[in-house]
Amino acid sequence: MALQESYDTFYCVVDLHAVTTPWDPAELRRNTMVKAAELLACGVDPERAVLFVQSHVPAHTELAWLLTCLARMGELRRMTQYKDKSSKEGESVGAGIFVYPALMAADILLYDTDLVPVGDDQRQHVELTRDIAGRFNSLLGETFVLPEPIVPEAGARIMALDDPGQKMSKSDDRPMASLDLVDPPDEISRKLRAAVTDSGREVRAGVDKPALSNLLTIFSLFEKVPVSELEDRFAGSGYGDFKSALIEVVTERLRPIHERYTELMDDQSQFDDLLARGAERAAAEAERTISRVRGRVGLLESRVSSGAHP
Repeated sequence: MALQESYDTFYCVVDLHAVTTPWDPAELRRNTMVKAAELLACGVDPERAVLFVQSHVPAHTELAWLLTCLARMGELRRMTQYKDKSSKEGESVGAGIFVYPALMAADILLYDTDLVPVGDDQRQHVELTRDIAGRFNSLLGETFVLPEPIVPEAGARIMALDDPGQKMSKSDDRPMASLDLVDPPDEISRKLRAAVTDSGREVRAGVDKPALSNLLTIFSLFEKVPVSELEDRFAGSGYGDFKSALIEVVTERLRPIHERYTELMDDQSQFDDLLARGAERAAAEAERTISRVRGRVGLLESRVSSGAHP
């Protein structure tokens, strides 16, 4: 959240991305509120940053369609999520999984974005965004800023607690695979206690210790110390002592986030006004971009005003 101190930042709850796979409408509505509350609990300041729901700004879908028309089938086939899903589901994979990277590109390009914080697995989405934006600029005139990814030096790819060979994912249907920032302390403790470890007892990172490397990375990020310092601290200790210390650090760091999240969810009426204000601010920025795009593309100017519809 430190970026909001130095940059104009936009935090978008991407509810439209959530319907690329089967969904329950009531669950979608709740999860949208949950994600907004999580961002606020983690420190997003709606006075300094713009927090909004993706579907409240229609320009996202309009630009997504135009970018889809410029995207290439080969580019979209190479995207990791489509490759993973199609390898398992074949021709029954949803078309949304195939084309959603164009919507993600629209999410980025609408706001003249210079920098996009991403994990290592999302780097390819920013690269595709740059490719499509560059193609648009070349064919139709300079319109879009070409964004750059910000990938953290440490923790760019956190792996699942129950399988260090798979990336930790909030959408995973295995409850023990991931930690949620707003999990209650007892749930965090239970998940970390059950996290898989490697053979042996030595607490160290290495290619032969993928599970411990992952847990050490998590510990390092929460305590803000190098992994090497943790290896020295727990030299001669077993996995039990290490996990106990890890649980204490993680639960204490996440406790205020969980408490703030609980307060927010107990008073959801405030979300309506907050998200409406965020959508208005986002729509004003997005409209400037989409107006340029319409002109470049050759669409007739409309006399009907557009904007947010929370």
